[in-house]
Amino acid sequence: MSNFFKKAIPDPLKAASCLLVPILLGRFTPSGMTLRQSLVLGSLITVIIWWSTGWVGKITASCTLLAVFLLVGQAPAKTVFSFPLSDNFLLIIFCYLFSRGIENACIAEKTVQPLLFRFAATPIRMVAVVIVFFAATIYIIPQPLARLIILANIVRAHLKKTDVSKEAQSVLLFSVFLFYVIVNMGAMNADIILNTSAVGFASLLMTNGEWMQYMLAPTVVYTLAVIGLFFLVFRKELYGVKLTPCGEADTHREPFTKQEKIVLGIVLGTMLLWMTSSWHGINPTYITLVGTALLFAVGALKKKDLSAIDISTMVFLTAAFCIGSVLKYTGIADVIFSYVGKMFPGRFGFAYLLVIIVITMCMHLVLGSNTTTLSVVLPALMAICGSVMPVQEVFFIAYISLTAHFLLPFHAVSLMIGVGNGYFPSGYATKFGLPMMILIIVGIFLIFLPYWNIVGLI
Repeated sequence: MSNFFKKAIPDPLKAASCLLVPILLGRFTPSGMTLRQSLVLGSLITVIIWWSTGWVGKITASCTLLAVFLLVGQAPAKTVFSFPLSDNFLLIIFCYLFSRGIENACIAEKTVQPLLFRFAATPIRMVAVVIVFFAATIYIIPQPLARLIILANIVRAHLKKTDVSKEAQSVLLFSVFLFYVIVNMGAMNADIILNTSAVGFASLLMTNGEWMQYMLAPTVVYTLAVIGLFFLVFRKELYGVKLTPCGEADTHREPFTKQEKIVLGIVLGTMLLWMTSSWHGINPTYITLVGTALLFAVGALKKKDLSAIDISTMVFLTAAFCIGSVLKYTGIADVIFSYVGKMFPGRFGFAYLLVIIVITMCMHLVLGSNTTTLSVVLPALMAICGSVMPVQEVFFIAYISLTAHFLLPFHAVSLMIGVGNGYFPSGYATKFGLPMMILIIVGIFLIFLPYWNIVGLI
C-alpha cells in the first residue's frame, strides 16, 4: 500500500506539501523564537527534505534557501555567499579542472593505475590503498580538498576499467570520501582548514606535534574499527568482489609521450609548490590556478573541459556552507543551544561525557557545517565544562563527535562533493551514518579516553 502511494503522489505535490513545515512553525512559533526565526528554520527543514528526496532540483532548492536567508532571515550577503567569496570555492573549481587535465593526459593511468591493479585486487586492499594515499600525501598535497578530489578521480577512473558492478563501484568510491575524514583526524596539519580552525575556536595553543601525541595512535585503532564497520554495513555489495581488469583494460605501464611528459612535469611542479607552501607562503589556490592555466596552455585542457565543473554542486555547496553561519547570525543557534545546555548532569562521570557527545551531534545535525558547528559548540562547552575536566579533553571529545558524524550529505563537505558529482547515492550517508554514530560513542569511551589516560591528558 505504501508503495502505491509513493507512485500515486507526484513529486511536485510532495514538494509542495513540505511547505507546511515553515507555515506551521510560523503559525505556532516555538518558545524562545521569533516569527522570523521560525520561518527561517522551517524553510531550512523544507529544503533539507527536498535535497534528501530529490523532489525539487538541487539548484532550485538551493536558490530557494539562499533567497529565504537573504529576504526572510535578513542575513548579510557576505554571510549568505561566504562560500563563493572564500578560497575554497576557487580551489574546488580549479581542482576539478586540474584533475580533468590529469585524466586527459592519462597520467594516472600510466602511473597509479598499474599499481592499483597490482596491489588493490580486493575491496579491503583498495580501502587500505586509499588510507595509505591520504596519509602519505598530507604534506605532498597539503590542501585537503585538492587531495580528496584528485584521489577520487583516480579511483573512479580505475574502477571503470574493472569488472566490478556499478553498485560495488559506488560503495568503494564512498569509502574514499569516508576515510578522507577519518585520516584527517590523526594530525592537525592533515586538514589545515578544519583542524586549525577548531583549535582557534577553543582558544587553545596547540602544535601539530601535540595534536599527534593525543590523536595519532588512537586514530589508527579507530580507523581499523571504521574499516570493520564499513565492510559490515556494505557486506552484501562487496561480498566476493574481485577488482580484476575488464577485457579492454591495459594493466601494463606504457611509456609517456612528449606532451604527457610536459603535463607530468606541470603536475609534479604543482605538487612540489603545494608541499612547500608553508615555506614560500604562496596561496595553494593560486598555485592550482597557475597549474590549471599551464594545462590549458599545453593542450591538456580545452574549452570543452569546463564541463568538469559541476555547477549544481557549486550552487548546492553555496547554500549548504552558509547554513550554520545564518543560523548563528539570526540567533537560532543560540536558542537551540540554550535548551541543550540544560542537559548536563550535576555530577561528572559517564553521563556527563555522553552529554558532551550528544550535544555536539545534535548541534551538528541542525547546523550542518563542521566549521560553524565547532564555532558555536566549542566556546560554549569550554565555558561550561572547562572547570570540571581538562580543556583539551573537552576539545577532542567534541571534535571526534563531529568530524565523522553525518546522516545527510550536507553534514560533511566531502560527502556533498561526492554526492554532487555522482560518485555514490546520497542514501549511503544515512545507511552508514546511523551505525557510525554508535561507533563514535564507543570509540571515544573504549579507544580515545583510555589512551588519553595513558599519556596523561586526563
